[in-house]
Parts: sequence; structure tokens; C-alpha cells
Amino acid sequence: MIVLPDKSSSSQLSRKWALLILAGIAALSFGLNFWSISSVGYGNAYYAAAIRSMTQNVHNFFFVAFDPAGVVSVDKPPIGLWVQAIFVLIFGYHGWAMLLPQALAGTGCSLMMYLLVAKRFGRPAGLISALVLALTPSVVVAARNNTMDLQLVFVLLAATWFLFRSIETGKARYFFLAALMVGIGFNVKMLEAYLAVPAMGIVFLIFSKQKIGKRILTAIVGIGIMLAVSLSWTVAVDLTPASERPYVGSSTNNTVWELITGHNGAERLFGQGGGTGGMGGPGGQNGGSTNNNNAGGQNGGMGGPGGQNGNATNNNNANGGNTNNNAGGQNGGTGGFGGPGGQNGNTANNNNANGGSTNNNAGGQNGGTGGRPGGTGGMSGNGNDIGTAGMFRLWGSTMYGQASWLIILALFGIAACASRSTWKKRNEKAAMILYWALWLGTMVGFFSFASFFHRYYLCILAPGIAGLAGIGLVQMFKAFRDRQGWKQWLLPASLAAMFVSETVYISGYPALRGWMIPLMAVLTGAALIGLFLPRILPRLRRANLIRLIATGCMLAAMLTGPLYWCLTVVWYPPINSTMPYAGPELATDTQTAGMTTNQENLTTADSGTKALETYLVAHYKAGSYLVVAARADDVAAFIVDTGLPAVAYGGFLGSDNGITLSELKKLVKEGKVTYFLLSDSSGAGMSSSSEITSYVKANATLVNASAYGSTSTSGSSSNGVSGASLYLFK
Repeated sequence: MIVLPDKSSSSQLSRKWALLILAGIAALSFGLNFWSISSVGYGNAYYAAAIRSMTQNVHNFFFVAFDPAGVVSVDKPPIGLWVQAIFVLIFGYHGWAMLLPQALAGTGCSLMMYLLVAKRFGRPAGLISALVLALTPSVVVAARNNTMDLQLVFVLLAATWFLFRSIETGKARYFFLAALMVGIGFNVKMLEAYLAVPAMGIVFLIFSKQKIGKRILTAIVGIGIMLAVSLSWTVAVDLTPASERPYVGSSTNNTVWELITGHNGAERLFGQGGGTGGMGGPGGQNGGSTNNNNAGGQNGGMGGPGGQNGNATNNNNANGGNTNNNAGGQNGGTGGFGGPGGQNGNTANNNNANGGSTNNNAGGQNGGTGGRPGGTGGMSGNGNDIGTAGMFRLWGSTMYGQASWLIILALFGIAACASRSTWKKRNEKAAMILYWALWLGTMVGFFSFASFFHRYYLCILAPGIAGLAGIGLVQMFKAFRDRQGWKQWLLPASLAAMFVSETVYISGYPALRGWMIPLMAVLTGAALIGLFLPRILPRLRRANLIRLIATGCMLAAMLTGPLYWCLTVVWYPPINSTMPYAGPELATDTQTAGMTTNQENLTTADSGTKALETYLVAHYKAGSYLVVAARADDVAAFIVDTGLPAVAYGGFLGSDNGITLSELKKLVKEGKVTYFLLSDSSGAGMSSSSEITSYVKANATLVNASAYGSTSTSGSSSNGVSGASLYLFK
């Protein structure tokens, strides 16, 4: 099944030159990941607030509390946030200090790819793999944000290193260390870490040098270690009395286990369940949303993807143009996360090819301009269209540019390494080819059919694509040079296929197709000439140098698009820190209306809430809460700026029960709660929150906005609390 590339090509690249080139790739990677990082500010205000709270005491640190008072935790496991908090403790509370771990993880992933591939397939293959991963746009997006995805990818690559060390030596302890690393990865991003488990398990069972009985026993013990490490923090939190820890954010019953299986589990795959919501789905491609829509789901839940080719006459919402539907799901939470808009959704009036501006409070407002026909749809001001679930989702207009550029090359790489005659060898090389193929297949399968994720999650595809691209290119080059039957034509065929697929995608961008496609055509033509010239002129001098230049032109042609997409993230920092993405759309995607506070990149220049913040700080009494609100959006900036105990009892989107009505009454009586902030969305869809809202309005005094010099208006947001009212308990 597998034909194994020899290391003859690596002998032409000395260790010294390989290390110099690798250093250049690492510098390029870190430059893309960290250059002008100050433009991102504190990044995602939700996590930035949590880091500030976590660095105040050990209790908040362990339980990953969102607020300094430790009322509600964030909806993620601890390790990724612990790493960020440790960096802040070392370097001080700065945005760059929180973002540095992700930038380092991204560069570390490139170096890990070199170590994994070069040892078995030679230095050229390792260098190509490292470069491809570094130039994956979703990797750069994740590296420039305070989400934890690249920390997870790095941990999984470390697990991969231990896996192949186990196969190489036949020693079980390395497999146990691989299992431990997966368990650590679980505590970075929960179930997403297990996407690598099928590849690891299958490759170990097939290629381990242990006898079959011991092999199975080792696998069973490894699973036990993985589960024990994975659930260690979960058990510790869930066994702690609820009164002695924060409410588990985005859970329905205040347990981490429900968070794992619900919000961070089944809801990601099936888009059902409750407890979260509030964001409408993006407008349908090639068809906008209309006025008077209702993007929020009824009583929460995450809505599935919109229907294809949906049509309606009036009052369509952001969900693919289906009549009078809500974009979100039903049953639980406050106004659900709507699924992506259906393709080609049309309405009888007010169609807008760019996602359109509507009169909604949530979804479909001020859709991103896109830059392509049909735009990217609007999810509260920025494109987050993940397309319709299906086999070709990753080839969609909003997904391809994030990570799918070189999937075709990876498939050609698999074909180049396919051979029945060498299957029986079952050595490390065959194991690694199968491993990356299984890794890529599992990830592609999940993201093709999952109901809810963000586009930067696709960075986890990068190792599989990069590994197969590096290995495959070297093997295809060798087959072409040595004229190995039908495989000799894979190299020029892959080059042609890549050129066609990338130019088709880029042609949708009028500003790029005038120069990028000609550049790629010149590079592709030069590569083909350089490859075939030594064949046409067999006595040509410096044939190897010509082939080397041709290979360089080939790589440049294939990576022109991905490099440009990576650079857009540096040139035009995504405004939406919750759902960042890469692409030329960022150059014109400046709309912030409709976005909630925690979705915007929080920078020191933000002033939307400054007057209110100054007023609250001036009236703050030690031992009390600075202010209480339903949603993390409403108070995150206060926590980041002041470090004082601003509390969001409803967590990320206001659906948590961090404070009940009876508890609020007690806190008011004790003088701990004096100021309460009610926003437009406070109490929407949650009976307990509605009760609290009613109680506040009935028992507290509305503070005149002129008292704190408010200039914000309902529906506006500049990291301010739009449409909010401040109440005082006297």
C-alpha cells in the first residue's frame, strides 16, 4: 500500500543548510503570528477578563473564573487559560503577554512538523511540511488570538512524537506519554483533542513492534491514562460543593461534565440543546436577509444550518431564506446560535448580496462586505459562514481560504506513496503516511458535517495537510526524476490541479485576480519548463540546479494564495475577536454595529464604556461588586480595565444561573450589589433572568445617563454597552 521515499534527496541538503532554512521558516512563522500584535489589543475580551480574574488568586486560577468575584467560570477547560495566566504573571497584564503563548505554539507546531517528518523522510520533506503549516491562514488567525486552538495542536503533535517514539522503540512507556498528552489536550479544548485518537489508535495497533496481546494491553492502559488525565480537572470541579466554586459557565446544571457533553460536545456536532445562544446565523450566500427578521432562536439552542436554495416572500430571517423561521434552535438558553445561512437564499424584496443590513437585534446585521459575489453573510457584523454541511463544505467560498488550499496536494501525496508491494514492510515511514492520512480524513469528516464551529478551528487540519504535502512532494519529485511509470506524471498533474483550483477561488476577488493569477501562472509555467527541460535536453548542464529552481517555483505558485491570506490577518486585524478569519474581506470589513462587546478586539483605545466605567469606579465600595449584569459582554471591558469585581451572573451569553433571584436579594440586602446594568438582551428567554430583570426594575432606581455622561445609543457598540440602563439599589 505504501511506497517509501528514500533519503537520497536529503543527502543533497546538509544539516547546516537545513537548520538555516528551518530557522528562516520559524522566523517567518513567528513574524506572521506576532508582528504588530499590539493592533489586536487584548483580543477576545471574554478570555482577557478571565485572565485578569484568574491572576488575582489561586481560587480563581484553578476554577478559571470569568469575574474577580468568582461567580461564574468561562466555558473552557483550564490548561490553555492557565498558560496565558502564567505568562501574564511573568510579564504583566498586557495584551501581548496573553497572545504570546499562541504565537509561540504556532511556531512550535512548524518546528514539530519538521522533527516528525524529516527524521523519516529527509530534510526537504520536513522543511516543506514546516513551511506549509506556517503558511496555513487559519494557523495565523489562531496564533493572533487568545483562543487556545494552537496550544491544542502543539500538544497533539507532542503526542504524535511520543507515539512514533513508541513505534520506533517498541516501548510502552512512550505510548503512555502520548496518551497523557492527549489527556492534557482534552484540558485545553475538551473533545476536540479526541479527533486525533482514531489515527493514533489505528497506527499503534498496526505498526507497534509489540506482540499482539501486549499491544492490545498497552492500548487499553493508554486509554485509561488518557481518560484519567482528561477527567481529572472535571472530577475535581464537580466534586467541589457548588457554594465553594464558580458556576460552570455555559452548562445547564452547573457541572463540567454537562459542559463537556452539551455545549462543548453534542451541540458542536448536532447543533441541538440549550444553554447558549444569542447570535443569529449569517445571511445566505448570494442572497441577503430582510427587514423585521428574528435571528435569535426561540429559547436558545444552536440552530442547524439553513436550507439550501430557500425562498420566501416576506419576513425572512438569516437562516437561508426560510419563511418566518428563527435562525436559532429551540429549547433552552437565550436566543440560539443560528446555523449558517443557506446557499442561494432569496427573498421577494430587499435582497442584498452582501448579507444585508436588517432591523434585527442579533443575526444578519450589517453583513461583512465579503469581497466576493454574494459576500460572506453577516453574523453580527462579520462573516462566519461555515457553509452547508456536506462533503464539499471545506471547498466553499468562505472555508477554502482558511485551510483548504493544499488539500489537493495532500491527496496527490497519498497517491504518490500508494503501493501494495511495500505494505508488508509496516515500518515507521508507512506508519507516518497512514497517520497523516487518517488525521486529515478524521478532521475533514468532522468539519464537513459538524453543525457549529468557527473557521479558525480549521487550524487543526494543518498538520495532516502539511505532512502529506511535504512527504508527497518529495516522493513525486523522485518519481518524476526517475521516470517511475504512471507516478512520474503525478508531479506535473498536481501542479496543474493546484493552479486550477486556486485560480478558480481567487478569480472571485476582482482586486486580486488581475495580478495574483498572472503571477501564479508565470511561476507555474516556470516550474513546468524547469521540470521538463532536463528531459528534453538530456545533456543539459546543471540539470539538478534547474530542477531545484523548478521545485522552488512550484512551491511559490502553490503558496502565493495562502501567504497573501496570512498577510491579510497582519495588515487588517479582524475586528471580531470571537470569530476571526483570514482573507481580503478584512480590508473592508469595518462594520461593528450589532456586534457585542466581547466580539470586538479590546484595545486600550476603546472608549465606548469609559464614562460609565469611570462613574462606577468613583462610586465603588470595597467589599461590594462594581456592577452586576446578565452577560459577560456587558462587563468584560470593566474587568480588563480595572480588575474590580464586575459580575456577569449569566455567563458568556446570559444563560447561566450564577446568581438566583433569592441570592440577588440577599446580596442587595448585604450591600454587595448596588449597581445593576440591564442591557437590551437581559432576561431574554430565561425565566430566572427575566425574574431578576423584573425585580431590578421594580426595586432599583434608574440612573440618569447624564450622570455618567453616556453618549452611546441603542444598537451602537464601540466596546461599549449598547442599549443598556444602569440601576441603583439604595
